[in-house]
Amino acid sequence: MNDLITIIINAYNEENFIIKCVNSVINQTYKNLEILIINDGSTDNTLKLCKSIKDKRIRIITTKNLGLSLSRNIGIENAKGEYLYFIDADDFIEEDTIEYLYNLCKKYNSKLSTCMPKTIFDYNFIKTNKKEKIKVLNNKEMLKKILLSENGATAIWNKLINKNLFDGIRFQDRIINDIAFTHKLAIKLDKVIYSNQKKYYFLKHKNSITSKKNISTPARTIDYYNAILERYYEVKKVYPKLIENDIGLLRGILQLYISDNDIDTFFKEKDTYKLFRKVFSFKMLFAHIRIKEKIKILLFIISPKIYRKLGTIYRKKYKYKI
Repeated sequence: MNDLITIIINAYNEENFIIKCVNSVINQTYKNLEILIINDGSTDNTLKLCKSIKDKRIRIITTKNLGLSLSRNIGIENAKGEYLYFIDADDFIEEDTIEYLYNLCKKYNSKLSTCMPKTIFDYNFIKTNKKEKIKVLNNKEMLKKILLSENGATAIWNKLINKNLFDGIRFQDRIINDIAFTHKLAIKLDKVIYSNQKKYYFLKHKNSITSKKNISTPARTIDYYNAILERYYEVKKVYPKLIENDIGLLRGILQLYISDNDIDTFFKEKDTYKLFRKVFSFKMLFAHIRIKEKIKILLFIISPKIYRKLGTIYRKKYKYKI
């Protein structure tokens, strides 16, 4: 008999998207599912709409507004499945997603399988996929993808995860979620099954948490900095010479330096520029990252002020949000 798989949907005021999301789960070709909806204190019609969907596999847990981190923990602690799969309530998945990822886990005897997401801006889009390519990655190779933010590797969604991997680890009650968490799973693994197929659809809209790439408040900026720093030192304990870990930290700092928030005092207190120079190595110029990334790193080494000025001009001209 196929293992029970728990789909965890965390929802806060998602009345415009929740039906599409839940229906994509109900219609999965893999049927042995527990559909766990965590209604995180919604004040719109999210709960009413969830209750209107008739499927005996659905369980709804309503809490006060705890935030994404703690509501995800509620899902983990109440899940009965052997495997867990997270979906943001404003996203949806292909009908064969769970079956596809489950079969990969079983075929390659892995506790985690993942596929690529497709970013969409509305429901009118063209489905595209390359010829299937499966990679069996060790935890070091998966960490590289996470640290360089490749193809949704950092996200907790788009991954089928054996529940045992969550033993001893939970999401922290903080603003930043996946960046502070996903690497912890990778460190515990011996291998990850990585597919190039796009089966998770990430709907990018103005109210989605993950689409807000601009760090909108000083508190969010500071938590982002703390998250990348914590991740850096945790990975360094396991792989002290992993250059992708160094690059991941520097990229995060570069991102924050041209955010909309004036947190220069915070950066001075943390002596961020000194940390950047300490971590920097000319080996990075030969790493497998884009030329643009290498130029940004060098420019920051020369002068953080010049980097910020040019970065701000570029961001405003092309409406680029960090």
